[in-house]
Amino acid sequence: MKTRTSSVGKALAVLECVGLSESRSLAEIADAVKLPKSTLLRLLQELVAKGFLYRTSHGAYAASLKMWRIGCNAVHHDTVRDEVIPVLRDLVTNTGETAHYSVYEDGHAVYIEKVDGLHPIRSYTTVGGRSPAYATATGKALLSWRGEQEIARIGRRAAKHTEHTHVGTNELAAQAATIRLDGYAVNRGEWRAGVWGIGAPVVDRHEQVIAAVGISGPRERIEPNLKVFAEYVRKAALEISRRHGALRDAFVRVSDGAQPAAPKSKTSRKRRP
Repeated sequence: MKTRTSSVGKALAVLECVGLSESRSLAEIADAVKLPKSTLLRLLQELVAKGFLYRTSHGAYAASLKMWRIGCNAVHHDTVRDEVIPVLRDLVTNTGETAHYSVYEDGHAVYIEKVDGLHPIRSYTTVGGRSPAYATATGKALLSWRGEQEIARIGRRAAKHTEHTHVGTNELAAQAATIRLDGYAVNRGEWRAGVWGIGAPVVDRHEQVIAAVGISGPRERIEPNLKVFAEYVRKAALEISRRHGALRDAFVRVSDGAQPAAPKSKTSRKRRP
């Protein structure tokens, strides 16, 4: 027997479809949610009237600022700012580069906090913006501690953004293993040509990866300082982890003479090798 979806369920499906993208046309939404056009139009009109969506100048639908405020509450925004912003400021002071705090969502890194760097030339990112997890530093730090199935899923749909972008299930799995050993990730111009970044995972008291902290800037500033900046990023991630209740550094570098203990991801409590 076919299960009927309630009106609330249909509205939520539409909201999710639009909210997880920059904007969607009517045809794109219809193809994604599989609703009759009359029903879809009625739901879209209601969501626009209630302020959850708005029409762009090109006639597409996009999430409103009301949705952003809801999203901020979902990640306890005031608490995050109190815990994270001071650490990001210290990271900017130590490296001079723009610092980010990101969370994982459906194969993307979502920037929920940012402190601009000290240089006039900076990497361009926005709070609330999204980037592919397999091609950015904080994204890689988040993705590498997800389950094997998630890494494979993202690898299958990964697309080249520059000549340096890593794609494919095998390549992403191998890269994730290296990142788990190092305790940090490096983006070598894989999302935007010439823009490099370093990211490290943030864990909670259960050693689950809940976020990532990182820096980004031009290759000419990041590359010659890679090792030094990586240590600053790792220390920043450790400090935020402690503020989230982590009792110890969950990452031990191979160069320290021990095998690293990989923390558990939000989707799996199984330890990664």
